[in-house]
Amino acid sequence: MKRYSSLTEREKGTYRRVLNFFSDLRGGKGSYSALLSKHHLDGRTVRKYLGRNLLGGTRGKPVRATKTDRLVRELMFPMSLGDTPALVRGSSAATKLSEFFHDRDQLLRGKLSADDFEAKWRGVLVAGQELFADAREILRMGNADLLKLETLYASTGGAR
Repeated sequence: MKRYSSLTEREKGTYRRVLNFFSDLRGGKGSYSALLSKHHLDGRTVRKYLGRNLLGGTRGKPVRATKTDRLVRELMFPMSLGDTPALVRGSSAATKLSEFFHDRDQLLRGKLSADDFEAKWRGVLVAGQELFADAREILRMGNADLLKLETLYASTGGAR
């Protein structure tokens, strides 16, 4: 497979669909063939992008996903200026970011104290960068509507 940076916009769109397929397969949200149909993919495309991250599929064995991977994902990363798109490698880093955003949302809703949030996330590195975990500044940015959870799931790529 080509490097992520050298993919065209169309290939990046397909890659995002493959990652969504992979997440659903890993989460047991359907059979391999049902998920292929749901995500509008074929087996050859999935094998092209996922390669060794798919197990089985020969001699009658079902296709399964590996427990972890080192695939590149384009995700929003928390910075002092707000959330910015960044390339993150690996499912464990993506999971760690997801947990951070969940806790940040709990902080903004008043369900998690600032001290607990900072104790958990201060100095934590994801993808070689430190997460922005200044609770007071996060609360200020939240009051100014700079940190809307809906914008996390917006497309980080270009328009279709």
